[in-house]
Amino acid sequence: MTGAGARRAAARRTAVTFVLNLRRQAAAGYWFVALLAGLAVGAVLLALTGDPLRWWPVVVLSELTITSFYFAAVQVLRERGEGILAAQAITPLGPGEYLTALAGSLCLLALAEVGALVLVAHGAAVRWPVLAIGVVLVSSLYVLYGVIVVVGYETIGAFLLPSGVWTLILGVPLLPLLGVLDGWWLWCHPLQPAVVLIEIAFGARPAGAAVPCVLLGATWCALLFLAARVRLVRAVTPRSVAL
Repeated sequence: MTGAGARRAAARRTAVTFVLNLRRQAAAGYWFVALLAGLAVGAVLLALTGDPLRWWPVVVLSELTITSFYFAAVQVLRERGEGILAAQAITPLGPGEYLTALAGSLCLLALAEVGALVLVAHGAAVRWPVLAIGVVLVSSLYVLYGVIVVVGYETIGAFLLPSGVWTLILGVPLLPLLGVLDGWWLWCHPLQPAVVLIEIAFGARPAGAAVPCVLLGATWCALLFLAARVRLVRAVTPRSVAL
């Protein structure tokens, strides 16, 4: 198969897996849980006096902790427990294609959830393209981080107990909003570019910072993608059988 043919085949496999993920997530109630979480947060925001612009990064990261980090982790554990990942190890589907389809499906859910929440609690006066990029970065990083973390556990129960510690690491870029710590070192955290993009979307930061944030955020996504791929292959094929 030529290079172009191989790329087309990989794209088809990724697209099919993406659609299957959407169906499995809908059947498992992921979209329903996201709707409930969004409604609950929206009700709280609407009850606040004034428009809490500075808190939108907290809102987005908190929402996506559930619908990206936990959803990805639970799906990987379920598929490993059901033997789906082991079965895929002997198919042409590659680990990168699997991760792309998983992240893509949960990014779609994240965009729908955050978009609806912003419209209800804030309105349409937002830099939507910047917000969308920020949400995609947050969701992708959460999904990849979830895969990296969860493959070290055998069951959902074993993962949930220490998962609070893992999620605390995700919240480091939010510390300045709480009046705790600040400085250049925050840019060493993968989520910092996405947090700044969300602030830009709501007018809390100048738009000129968007391009560097997108580039740095994409770099972090690529690095975590490579790490997640290695972790996934080792977890599913401990005897060095290619996924």
